[in-house]
Amino acid sequence: MKIGALEWMIEENIAYLTIQRPEVLNALNQNLLSNFEEWLDRVEKELDQSKHTYRCIVIKGAGEKAFVAGADIHEFKDKSRSQGQEMSQRGQKVFSRIEELPLPVVAYIDGYALGGGAELALACHFRVGTKNAVIGFPEVKLGLIPGYGGTVRLSRIIGYSKALEWMTMATYISAEEAYRRGALNVILEPSNNESSKDKEGSSELNSLEALKKWLQPLIKMAPLAIKNVILTIRSNTSIRANDLESLQRESVLFGELFETQDTNEGINAFIEKRSPKFQGK
Repeated sequence: MKIGALEWMIEENIAYLTIQRPEVLNALNQNLLSNFEEWLDRVEKELDQSKHTYRCIVIKGAGEKAFVAGADIHEFKDKSRSQGQEMSQRGQKVFSRIEELPLPVVAYIDGYALGGGAELALACHFRVGTKNAVIGFPEVKLGLIPGYGGTVRLSRIIGYSKALEWMTMATYISAEEAYRRGALNVILEPSNNESSKDKEGSSELNSLEALKKWLQPLIKMAPLAIKNVILTIRSNTSIRANDLESLQRESVLFGELFETQDTNEGINAFIEKRSPKFQGK
């Protein structure tokens, strides 16, 4: 089933949501967020009515280069403070709905997960990567900050100090480093199946088989127990209240930057494919 740029497929006990924009490395734009909203409406209804057969959801990007290589920067150009804040709040809402789904959601990262793509991965319950996975937060190069919940979720997952380093230095994180710091649950080790070496796409097929193998213990557990674990952890009032306050603060600060000269320079430099010259204004 197609929902705009999203492809939804169910295979046995696993559902796959594939972002089908490989020509732009699956970049996030407002249309894609609309596709996610429509998909979430359908999935939430299925789960509420117990009309689903799948035990977990895997979100992945089409192509061999990226999970999601960030947002569509052209959509950032000439935005006002209020428009920037609204953009941030919309992305936060979509990603929070993914995080709050009552069954496991897995980000399958093969290639780049940058900016908004990294934030999408952080909103999933699990992050599984291949050796080619690269996670990064390049927003400060544009004079911006992560605006879809990344500042909240990354610091919660890997700790304050490393989150601060990776975001302020726009560091690109290898699969090994991400795993060591807890940003990845596992690095998949695809089997070297001789019969598939000459087949087109065999590397991805092998990695997906390794993913299915990793998921087997999870999808064999009692579904209602898994659901209640997720709901219990998310209902922790102190964490929840802190998240909501922090997300609101993130969107305000994200929006404020759209009225600075540095953000205007950073966005124009990206579009014009040159290095930005920031002045702290």
